[in-house]
Amino acid sequence: MDWLSAVKSFELVANTKSFTSAAEQQGISASAVSKRIDWLEKQLATSLFVRTTRQVSLTESGHGFLQKASPWLEQFDAMLESVKSAHEAPQGVLKVAATQAVGSSLLMPNIERFLQKYPKMSVQLNVLIPGNDPDLSHDLVITRYHEEFDSVSHKGTHLIDYQMSVFAAPSYLEKHPPINTVEDLAQHKMLLNNYYQQKGGILLENGEFVSFTNYNFVSENLDAILKAAIQGMGLIFISPDYVERELDMGVLAPVLPNVKSEVNRLWAYYPKTSFTPLKTRLFIDNLKQQMKGFRL
Repeated sequence: MDWLSAVKSFELVANTKSFTSAAEQQGISASAVSKRIDWLEKQLATSLFVRTTRQVSLTESGHGFLQKASPWLEQFDAMLESVKSAHEAPQGVLKVAATQAVGSSLLMPNIERFLQKYPKMSVQLNVLIPGNDPDLSHDLVITRYHEEFDSVSHKGTHLIDYQMSVFAAPSYLEKHPPINTVEDLAQHKMLLNNYYQQKGGILLENGEFVSFTNYNFVSENLDAILKAAIQGMGLIFISPDYVERELDMGVLAPVLPNVKSEVNRLWAYYPKTSFTPLKTRLFIDNLKQQMKGFRL
């Protein structure tokens, strides 16, 4: 038995609260994990877990040991990653979370180029609900800047700034009262995602707040909202780049072209370690390179 394998098993059991889950992640049996924990507890002369037939929980000593063990394991992994990255191409899985709009318009083209450049890599892209705090179980989270988000275990980097504008289907504009001012928007139905429905409106770049009290469709699915706009169900506030194809096809048209939302900032959040993994660094570098001149 060695300290490293035992401590790694301990951390997995502490995080998953399951010997079985920890064993599956390490590719060993649950009994092997149990033996490692038993050996560790004997070496430390203390109990690390309270085990019942239904759950596994940390003792006070276990909590204290986890606080010291996790940084040590991170430093060890960072050391290995640093040595390997000096002469090896990145490999493994990069877990990324992003909102649907960001994933479709920004990440997918970059992911394709990234995988062509690094064929030993694979990317798992998961959907992040707009307005939610960054999901820190991922290697990388691409989302709007969260001023209230504060984590000592994670850090972020600025990617791009973006603004949103108003669009509608020509068929909608033909059948409804003309829109010449921001005040006219109150007479029209809005198509919203849950985030802006809960906020109650959107702040414009001139500081004016447009209330969303008159809406007829709310969804977390951006494609559904976009389809509703194309079908003439109402107005949509969205980044011009996301609807560039629809504008070229003529199925959507700008409404109040000079009216734009406040400037939003898109950030990438990732775990704060002494050495950022090579796969994460390369993906961010490639993303920043491809985004030069891009408007989301």
